[in-house]
Amino acid sequence: MVALHLSKRRDKFKTIGNEMKLKNVTVNDLDDIYHFETSHNTKTKSSKKLVSKGRRSLKNNLYLVRCRVIEVHANYTYIVKIPSTLTLDVSNEDIVFQRMSCILGGRLKYLDHEQRNPVCVGDFVNVDISDMNNLRIEEILDRKNTLSRYIQIGTEQKEVMLASNLDQIIVMVSTKEPDFNAGVVDRFLCIARLSGIPAVICVNKIDLIDDLEDLINECRYYEESGHRIYWVSVEKSIGIDKIKDLLKDKVTVFTGHSGTGKSSIINALEPGLNLKVREVSNYHNKGTHTTTNSRMIEWGFGGFLIDTPGIKTLGLNNNDLDVIPHCFPGFEEYSKLCEYRNCKHIREESCGVKDNVGGKIPLDRYESYVRIMES
Repeated sequence: MVALHLSKRRDKFKTIGNEMKLKNVTVNDLDDIYHFETSHNTKTKSSKKLVSKGRRSLKNNLYLVRCRVIEVHANYTYIVKIPSTLTLDVSNEDIVFQRMSCILGGRLKYLDHEQRNPVCVGDFVNVDISDMNNLRIEEILDRKNTLSRYIQIGTEQKEVMLASNLDQIIVMVSTKEPDFNAGVVDRFLCIARLSGIPAVICVNKIDLIDDLEDLINECRYYEESGHRIYWVSVEKSIGIDKIKDLLKDKVTVFTGHSGTGKSSIINALEPGLNLKVREVSNYHNKGTHTTTNSRMIEWGFGGFLIDTPGIKTLGLNNNDLDVIPHCFPGFEEYSKLCEYRNCKHIREESCGVKDNVGGKIPLDRYESYVRIMES
């Protein structure tokens, strides 16, 4: 009898390379939430798939419930709001929700999300609750908008999502400690416009400035550009009720430099939160970071706050370079007068924006625009 030696095919889809392991670390910023360790380039049996081809799960025996991500933790762990009745119908306003921890399904980890973090606060997701001891996010639902910043990694820019599905952005600035910074307002208004999120401006600490009328005149340019401005003093309880009306029944994120009083206003609106507040640094007269992780907070008067870490600078996407000339606050009307459709308003002739600098467009606003374009 001749023995036949048949080769086995079980190694056909074997993973090549070292196993990729998650590393437990202490993080202080969204940029550092996801950490991996590997000594070589790891190849898997399935290459990175586009999100559009793998967003929906094809698994059987799943019991999916629509939830919302309210906290993001390290190692693909999240806190979600999930119906306590564990029903698929979450349209009933009387349903009571509870907080539960879940992890990201393995399939979603291997998708090419194009962002540095696949899930962010505010996301709607479908969670498999067939095993209550092992809740897993199996599907990430479409977002109506995202608030992101862009960081440079080598020669490439990477998107870091801060929050999603927002109704509005409140751009926080202060009159003093730290001083009013119109350049920060310009940058945040551009980001809001590019993200498709309505933005309003909140000027805090109006009790600290003697020449408030001059600042009001300076900010009139933003009002004429279609942005509402709220003048507030937490110390004197000025304007807090107006802010509460603005926030009611909406999902809002506060943005702006640290030290402008975001946490103080939040505590004034919802005293039970007791958010940590720190003094402004004496060294550089700027605020110190008080928020260390992103979370979604429900207001007692209706609506939600997405609380994100203090952001001193936001990186714009290089791909938006051609759009910024048209979305910079106050430029849209005059961009239509430019001879060239792709006018950058810097070196071109017959430029409608440049023709109005020093008149309808203040010189310092134009200089702020140039700095943003150069950065």
